[in-house]
Amino acid sequence: MNAQPESTQAVDVEVERVIAAARDALSDDMVGRLAASAGSTMELLDQVNRAGLARAIPALTELVNNGDLDRLAKLARVYGASEDALTDDMIGRLTQTVGDGLALMDQVNRAGLDRAIPAIAEMVNNGDLDRLVKLARLYGSAEDALTDEMIGRLTDTVGNGLSLLDRFSRGGAEHVVKMLENLQSSGSLERIATMLPKLEGRLTMMQQTLESIDAAAAASRSAPPSAGGFGGLWGMLRDPETQDTLRFMLTIGKQLRKDLGKPR
Repeated sequence: MNAQPESTQAVDVEVERVIAAARDALSDDMVGRLAASAGSTMELLDQVNRAGLARAIPALTELVNNGDLDRLAKLARVYGASEDALTDDMIGRLTQTVGDGLALMDQVNRAGLDRAIPAIAEMVNNGDLDRLVKLARLYGSAEDALTDEMIGRLTDTVGNGLSLLDRFSRGGAEHVVKMLENLQSSGSLERIATMLPKLEGRLTMMQQTLESIDAAAAASRSAPPSAGGFGGLWGMLRDPETQDTLRFMLTIGKQLRKDLGKPR
């Protein structure tokens, strides 16, 4: 019962022959390299076990299955190509740029400008930032267009305006403003504005009347004295111009009596 089958014995014989042939074919150099490879393999396995990389095998399997490992390899190639293409000058400029960016971020944080970001975003959304940019360009163009003479004249104008405002304030401008407010609230200011054109016409008529009185007084002073008597009075009354004058004066008297006699 302990005897092995003939087929099993034949396999064992063949295996022994293969092992013997492999032992005869191996040279000392091949044995040394195999031993070194086996030693390196065992050392690598020992390092993998010590580092706990066995736990990373499922993750690596997942990376291989979904293609992420190929993407990482391509990214590593791109990074290596970029690193090879960078010169010392380019690295220096990149380092300076990164340093300036970090310094700028530090200044922004210290100044508290992060609180202004919502307001700046709102200005960007509603277009106010573009308007401010256009206003700044307009101001810059106006500043470039100004000459020294124009700046001097503007300075004089602003100075004179401020001086006038100061004198106006010292001269009781507040009382004038209050009086205008009272007139506006009572409606008198509107009535005054309505009467101003009529008042201008009346003032013109009054000026003409005074000029006529002055001219009549001058003519009366230069005229010869009257002859007197009824004959002289009769001759004056016969003058058509005298009659027109008397009629004009009588008309004025009647109109004054009519207007002044009206009940108030």
